[in-house]
Amino acid sequence: MLKIKKYQPKYINEWNKFILNSNNGTLFHNQQFIAYHINRRFIDCSLMIYYNNKLIALFPAAMKDDVTVFSHPGASHGGLVIKTNLDFSILNDIIKEIDSFYKRKKNKFIFIINTPKIYYKNLHDSLDYLLQWNGYNQEELYISHVVSLLDAPVHRLLSKRKQRYIKNKNHQYKFIESADFNDFYVLLKKNKKIYNALPTHSLEELKKLNALFPNQVKLFLSKNNNTTVGGSLLFFINPRVCLVFYNVVSNQHRSSQLSTFQFYSAMKIAKEQGCEIVDFGVSHSPEKKNPFEPKLSLIKFKEQFGAFGVLRTGYKKEL
Repeated sequence: MLKIKKYQPKYINEWNKFILNSNNGTLFHNQQFIAYHINRRFIDCSLMIYYNNKLIALFPAAMKDDVTVFSHPGASHGGLVIKTNLDFSILNDIIKEIDSFYKRKKNKFIFIINTPKIYYKNLHDSLDYLLQWNGYNQEELYISHVVSLLDAPVHRLLSKRKQRYIKNKNHQYKFIESADFNDFYVLLKKNKKIYNALPTHSLEELKKLNALFPNQVKLFLSKNNNTTVGGSLLFFINPRVCLVFYNVVSNQHRSSQLSTFQFYSAMKIAKEQGCEIVDFGVSHSPEKKNPFEPKLSLIKFKEQFGAFGVLRTGYKKEL
């Protein structure tokens, strides 16, 4: 028998422990991660789902506005976190129960961005199928590019041209782990300004995330003659996947192969940490009229590291 319970802070240990053992949980579902925001506050409406008194699923969510439940506005993705080997029929019942719960609360819409399927321990499409079967419509579609670290030694995943650069010129830069978020953030803001955009996180939020999750949120800076000229912020979002959340290069080095060196270095570090996949993030054009337009030059660049496209899908349902 299914039972739904609204999340409360006293359940945080049970919640976070389930994520570690789930089929598709990530750092983005962790309650401490969800609550890290300094200048933004969400009205939490997360749910815990039990079957015969055993926790089998979580639904991280918050109120996006007065009528919309969003899973989750504080992270790149949210969606249902489910146990491994969950029965198809039970998953279907969970979706129905979640809909009924929020409908009773007088919410009018539910918006969900699911964990990308390639992050799953056991890959399946049941959740996407059942959401659509239960009236969820595709509202947004993002293309991200990932590389499998299982396919070959890291250097062989690169195109021949990139391999030659790594072999011959990587002595120009040093890629080192650092806690100097101030230097990094200066470059990040300059990079975002090119596209009339702001960083997703404030400087204080990045420092807070690193303090909360020092083994999962790691900053690496590229140094040239002891000067910071670039950097990458890596999120080890579950044991299988490393996400390159930010990758920045100073204006003076944009015409160099520093981005190549940083991506390659991130791949090596992820491999050393036991990851199977590196996600280079979404490739869209925020400066265009349609911000979901694919950024073809960026996609081509990522493909030269052996990356291939995977979807992040946003679903919406009117209750």
